[in-house]
Amino acid sequence: MKKKVFIILLALAAALPAKVTLSQAVAGAWAISRGLDSQRLEEQAASVAEQTALRRKYFAVHFAGTYRYSSDNVQVKASDFPFDLGPSLPPGTVILAAPSDAIDLKMALVQPLYSGGLLEGAVKMEAARQAAEKHLTRLKKIELAGQVKSSYFNYVLFRSKRDALAFLLSGLELHLKKVENLYAEELVRRSDLLEARGGADEVRLSLQDLEQLIAAEAVLFQSLCGYDPREVEHQPAPAQEPFVAAWERFLSGHPLLLSLEERARLLRLQRKAAAAAYLPQVGAFAEIHYGRPGQNFFLNEWTLYVQGGLSISLPVFHWNQRGRDLELAGMAARKLENRRADFVRESEAHLRQLYLQLESAGKKLALLDGLAANAAEEVRLKEQLYEEKQIDHIHLLAAMCCQERYLSNRGEALAQIDMIRAAIDTLVGRCEEEQ
Repeated sequence: MKKKVFIILLALAAALPAKVTLSQAVAGAWAISRGLDSQRLEEQAASVAEQTALRRKYFAVHFAGTYRYSSDNVQVKASDFPFDLGPSLPPGTVILAAPSDAIDLKMALVQPLYSGGLLEGAVKMEAARQAAEKHLTRLKKIELAGQVKSSYFNYVLFRSKRDALAFLLSGLELHLKKVENLYAEELVRRSDLLEARGGADEVRLSLQDLEQLIAAEAVLFQSLCGYDPREVEHQPAPAQEPFVAAWERFLSGHPLLLSLEERARLLRLQRKAAAAAYLPQVGAFAEIHYGRPGQNFFLNEWTLYVQGGLSISLPVFHWNQRGRDLELAGMAARKLENRRADFVRESEAHLRQLYLQLESAGKKLALLDGLAANAAEEVRLKEQLYEEKQIDHIHLLAAMCCQERYLSNRGEALAQIDMIRAAIDTLVGRCEEEQ
């Protein structure tokens, strides 16, 4: 018997939805988001580009092969010599002639020696780009967390309104039964019965609208994180930090600001690279050749030989392209500064608004607690007065609707506080994994 009971309990536990925290729902959104995965790929691509730039500082080996045919070739005649070669060689006789075709196979090693800081700057630029993409990845995670929380608290808000309406409906249905009994005994007017039925039907109509909103928000939430919002068990959030602390957190650690700082560093490195591109570029090379005819083309034989040396290049005249490159980099830096200034100014204004809303919602919640308690007491009193026929039926219905409104507003205020806190976390750049 005990074994059967245990199996039944296990089956019931499996049938009930497993509770997850809101943080786990956020982690689920991170796991299934294609946009976040694409941003991670951008970060990985920047890391690969940094490794590529680093390898360019080292030597490179490559193989090359050429085949050349010429309709004209080098010839040495007896008449080309300044002295007489003897009677056996008439002046027009061809002594040596180069072949018309040539084949050369080459294995070359090239090592940069000096680039004016161009290669080192390329490594630093890719490192800055990777750091910027890393901050953007964190920003994407924060934005996803904000979307999940906003959807969940919207769902909670709609359910709170539905529960308040359901509470009102249960009271109206109970009251309707009393009115129907009184009407059957001809103790109340038919208008009272119609008013009670109409009030209940109006609440049922509002409940249908809320059920549709709840279902739509549940679909959105599940598409974001893969969980049913009914599975989420929200833990009360800690007390919100003051505005000054939140603003300092924003300025010191917001991912977009950090990304913009890395972009600014990247532009400074690009200016240096633009200047370094017009400095001398020095490299060393060593080559192994196997070709026919080789260096001594008169022999026309396959020959193995080695070459080596230094190469240097220096731009001499380029119509002031260096100046234009530096000017473009300066323009990009100023645009970046403008973007940062606008973002900081707009974020400060938005953060102040959110804290004002949070303060107002807290005061509103305290008032609604008292109003809801008073409304519940008023409903009880008016039920007694109506049964004693001291007030009209419409006054009792008004008191019950007033109680429902206060309860609904209280639930809305609670959800609003959670939504504002989530918006503050998103704005200041607080990541879910940091909490």
